[in-house]
Amino acid sequence: MNKLVSALTADFGVVLVLQQRAPIHMTAELSRARRQFFNIHKKVTDPAKQDPEYFELQAAKLPLDSHYIDALEKLYTDKIGSERELYVKKDDSLIGRTGTASATSKDYGLPELDLTEPRLSYANVDALMSAPESVKRIFSIGYGQRRDITAAWKQKLIQSVNKHKYDHNSLQMRIAWATALIRHWSELVDEIAKKTPKKPTWLTHRLWLMVDYRRKLLRQLREQDAEAFDEVLRTLKIAFHVPVEQVGPKTRKAWSERQLRVRVEAEKEARLKELHTKLKEGRDEKMAALDNKLESLEKEEQSIKARLDAILELEGKSTKDVVGIYKPHLIDAVSETSIHSSLFGHPKPTMTAK
Repeated sequence: MNKLVSALTADFGVVLVLQQRAPIHMTAELSRARRQFFNIHKKVTDPAKQDPEYFELQAAKLPLDSHYIDALEKLYTDKIGSERELYVKKDDSLIGRTGTASATSKDYGLPELDLTEPRLSYANVDALMSAPESVKRIFSIGYGQRRDITAAWKQKLIQSVNKHKYDHNSLQMRIAWATALIRHWSELVDEIAKKTPKKPTWLTHRLWLMVDYRRKLLRQLREQDAEAFDEVLRTLKIAFHVPVEQVGPKTRKAWSERQLRVRVEAEKEARLKELHTKLKEGRDEKMAALDNKLESLEKEEQSIKARLDAILELEGKSTKDVVGIYKPHLIDAVSETSIHSSLFGHPKPTMTAK
């Protein structure tokens, strides 16, 4: 029993020692995350990133040196970190002119409002037309709540694209309504971001859904009426991008391999084009020299053939100005040939012949 207790005590002591030493030996591994961390809330300030092919074009410009893979990794990290903000802002071209202290509602693509006008719910009240200025000020947009300003923005954008004043359900009207909400909510998110670094999830989630909803409406309008689609984009200043088809898994390795493959193909085409250009340089002079050389060789060949024909004539093997190949006279010597074969021609002996 004492031996068992001492053995357990020894094992427990070994476990304690291992637990004490484990952090010392495993600090290098535990200090790193198992998966790479991407800052998905990264601020985007470069308007050039609104181009759907921006990161692919930047990858094509990277130098092909020993740091090429590391540069691709940094570019992919920037790409993943910028996706969320680009998704909700690039269609309205808000990158680079919003999110600053000096940004106004006009920078967010919202129409300018006259804050002295009556609110939308009191716009058709005749009594306000003859009311004193103090009363008009009470019922004006400037003295209203934020929802009154939002309603005025919606009305102005809808009136700029709707078919008629009774249009309340067309695709153009719904696109304008969604655009007003997207731009207003984007401004509100940036205002909240000035006070706290934590984004309001209750608002950003709705903003994300509204962007998807407007894209669906734009796709439907594009399928039904191309002219109305172009007019809506031009009036509301929307940048419509056809979503790029996802090729392969969305991982850094797959993206880097795809960019490397594209880069190799581009380098190969550039080399082939350069070689083709070099081949075309001085082509006329080279072809003229080659034709002259071929002509001289042809003349030399003709002179050699003429000399050989003369030698054959001297040897009696050919005649001049006769087409074909010279053969001896066989027809008039058939009888003589047959007699010679019968006299001197003997079959091949065999071992069985008696």
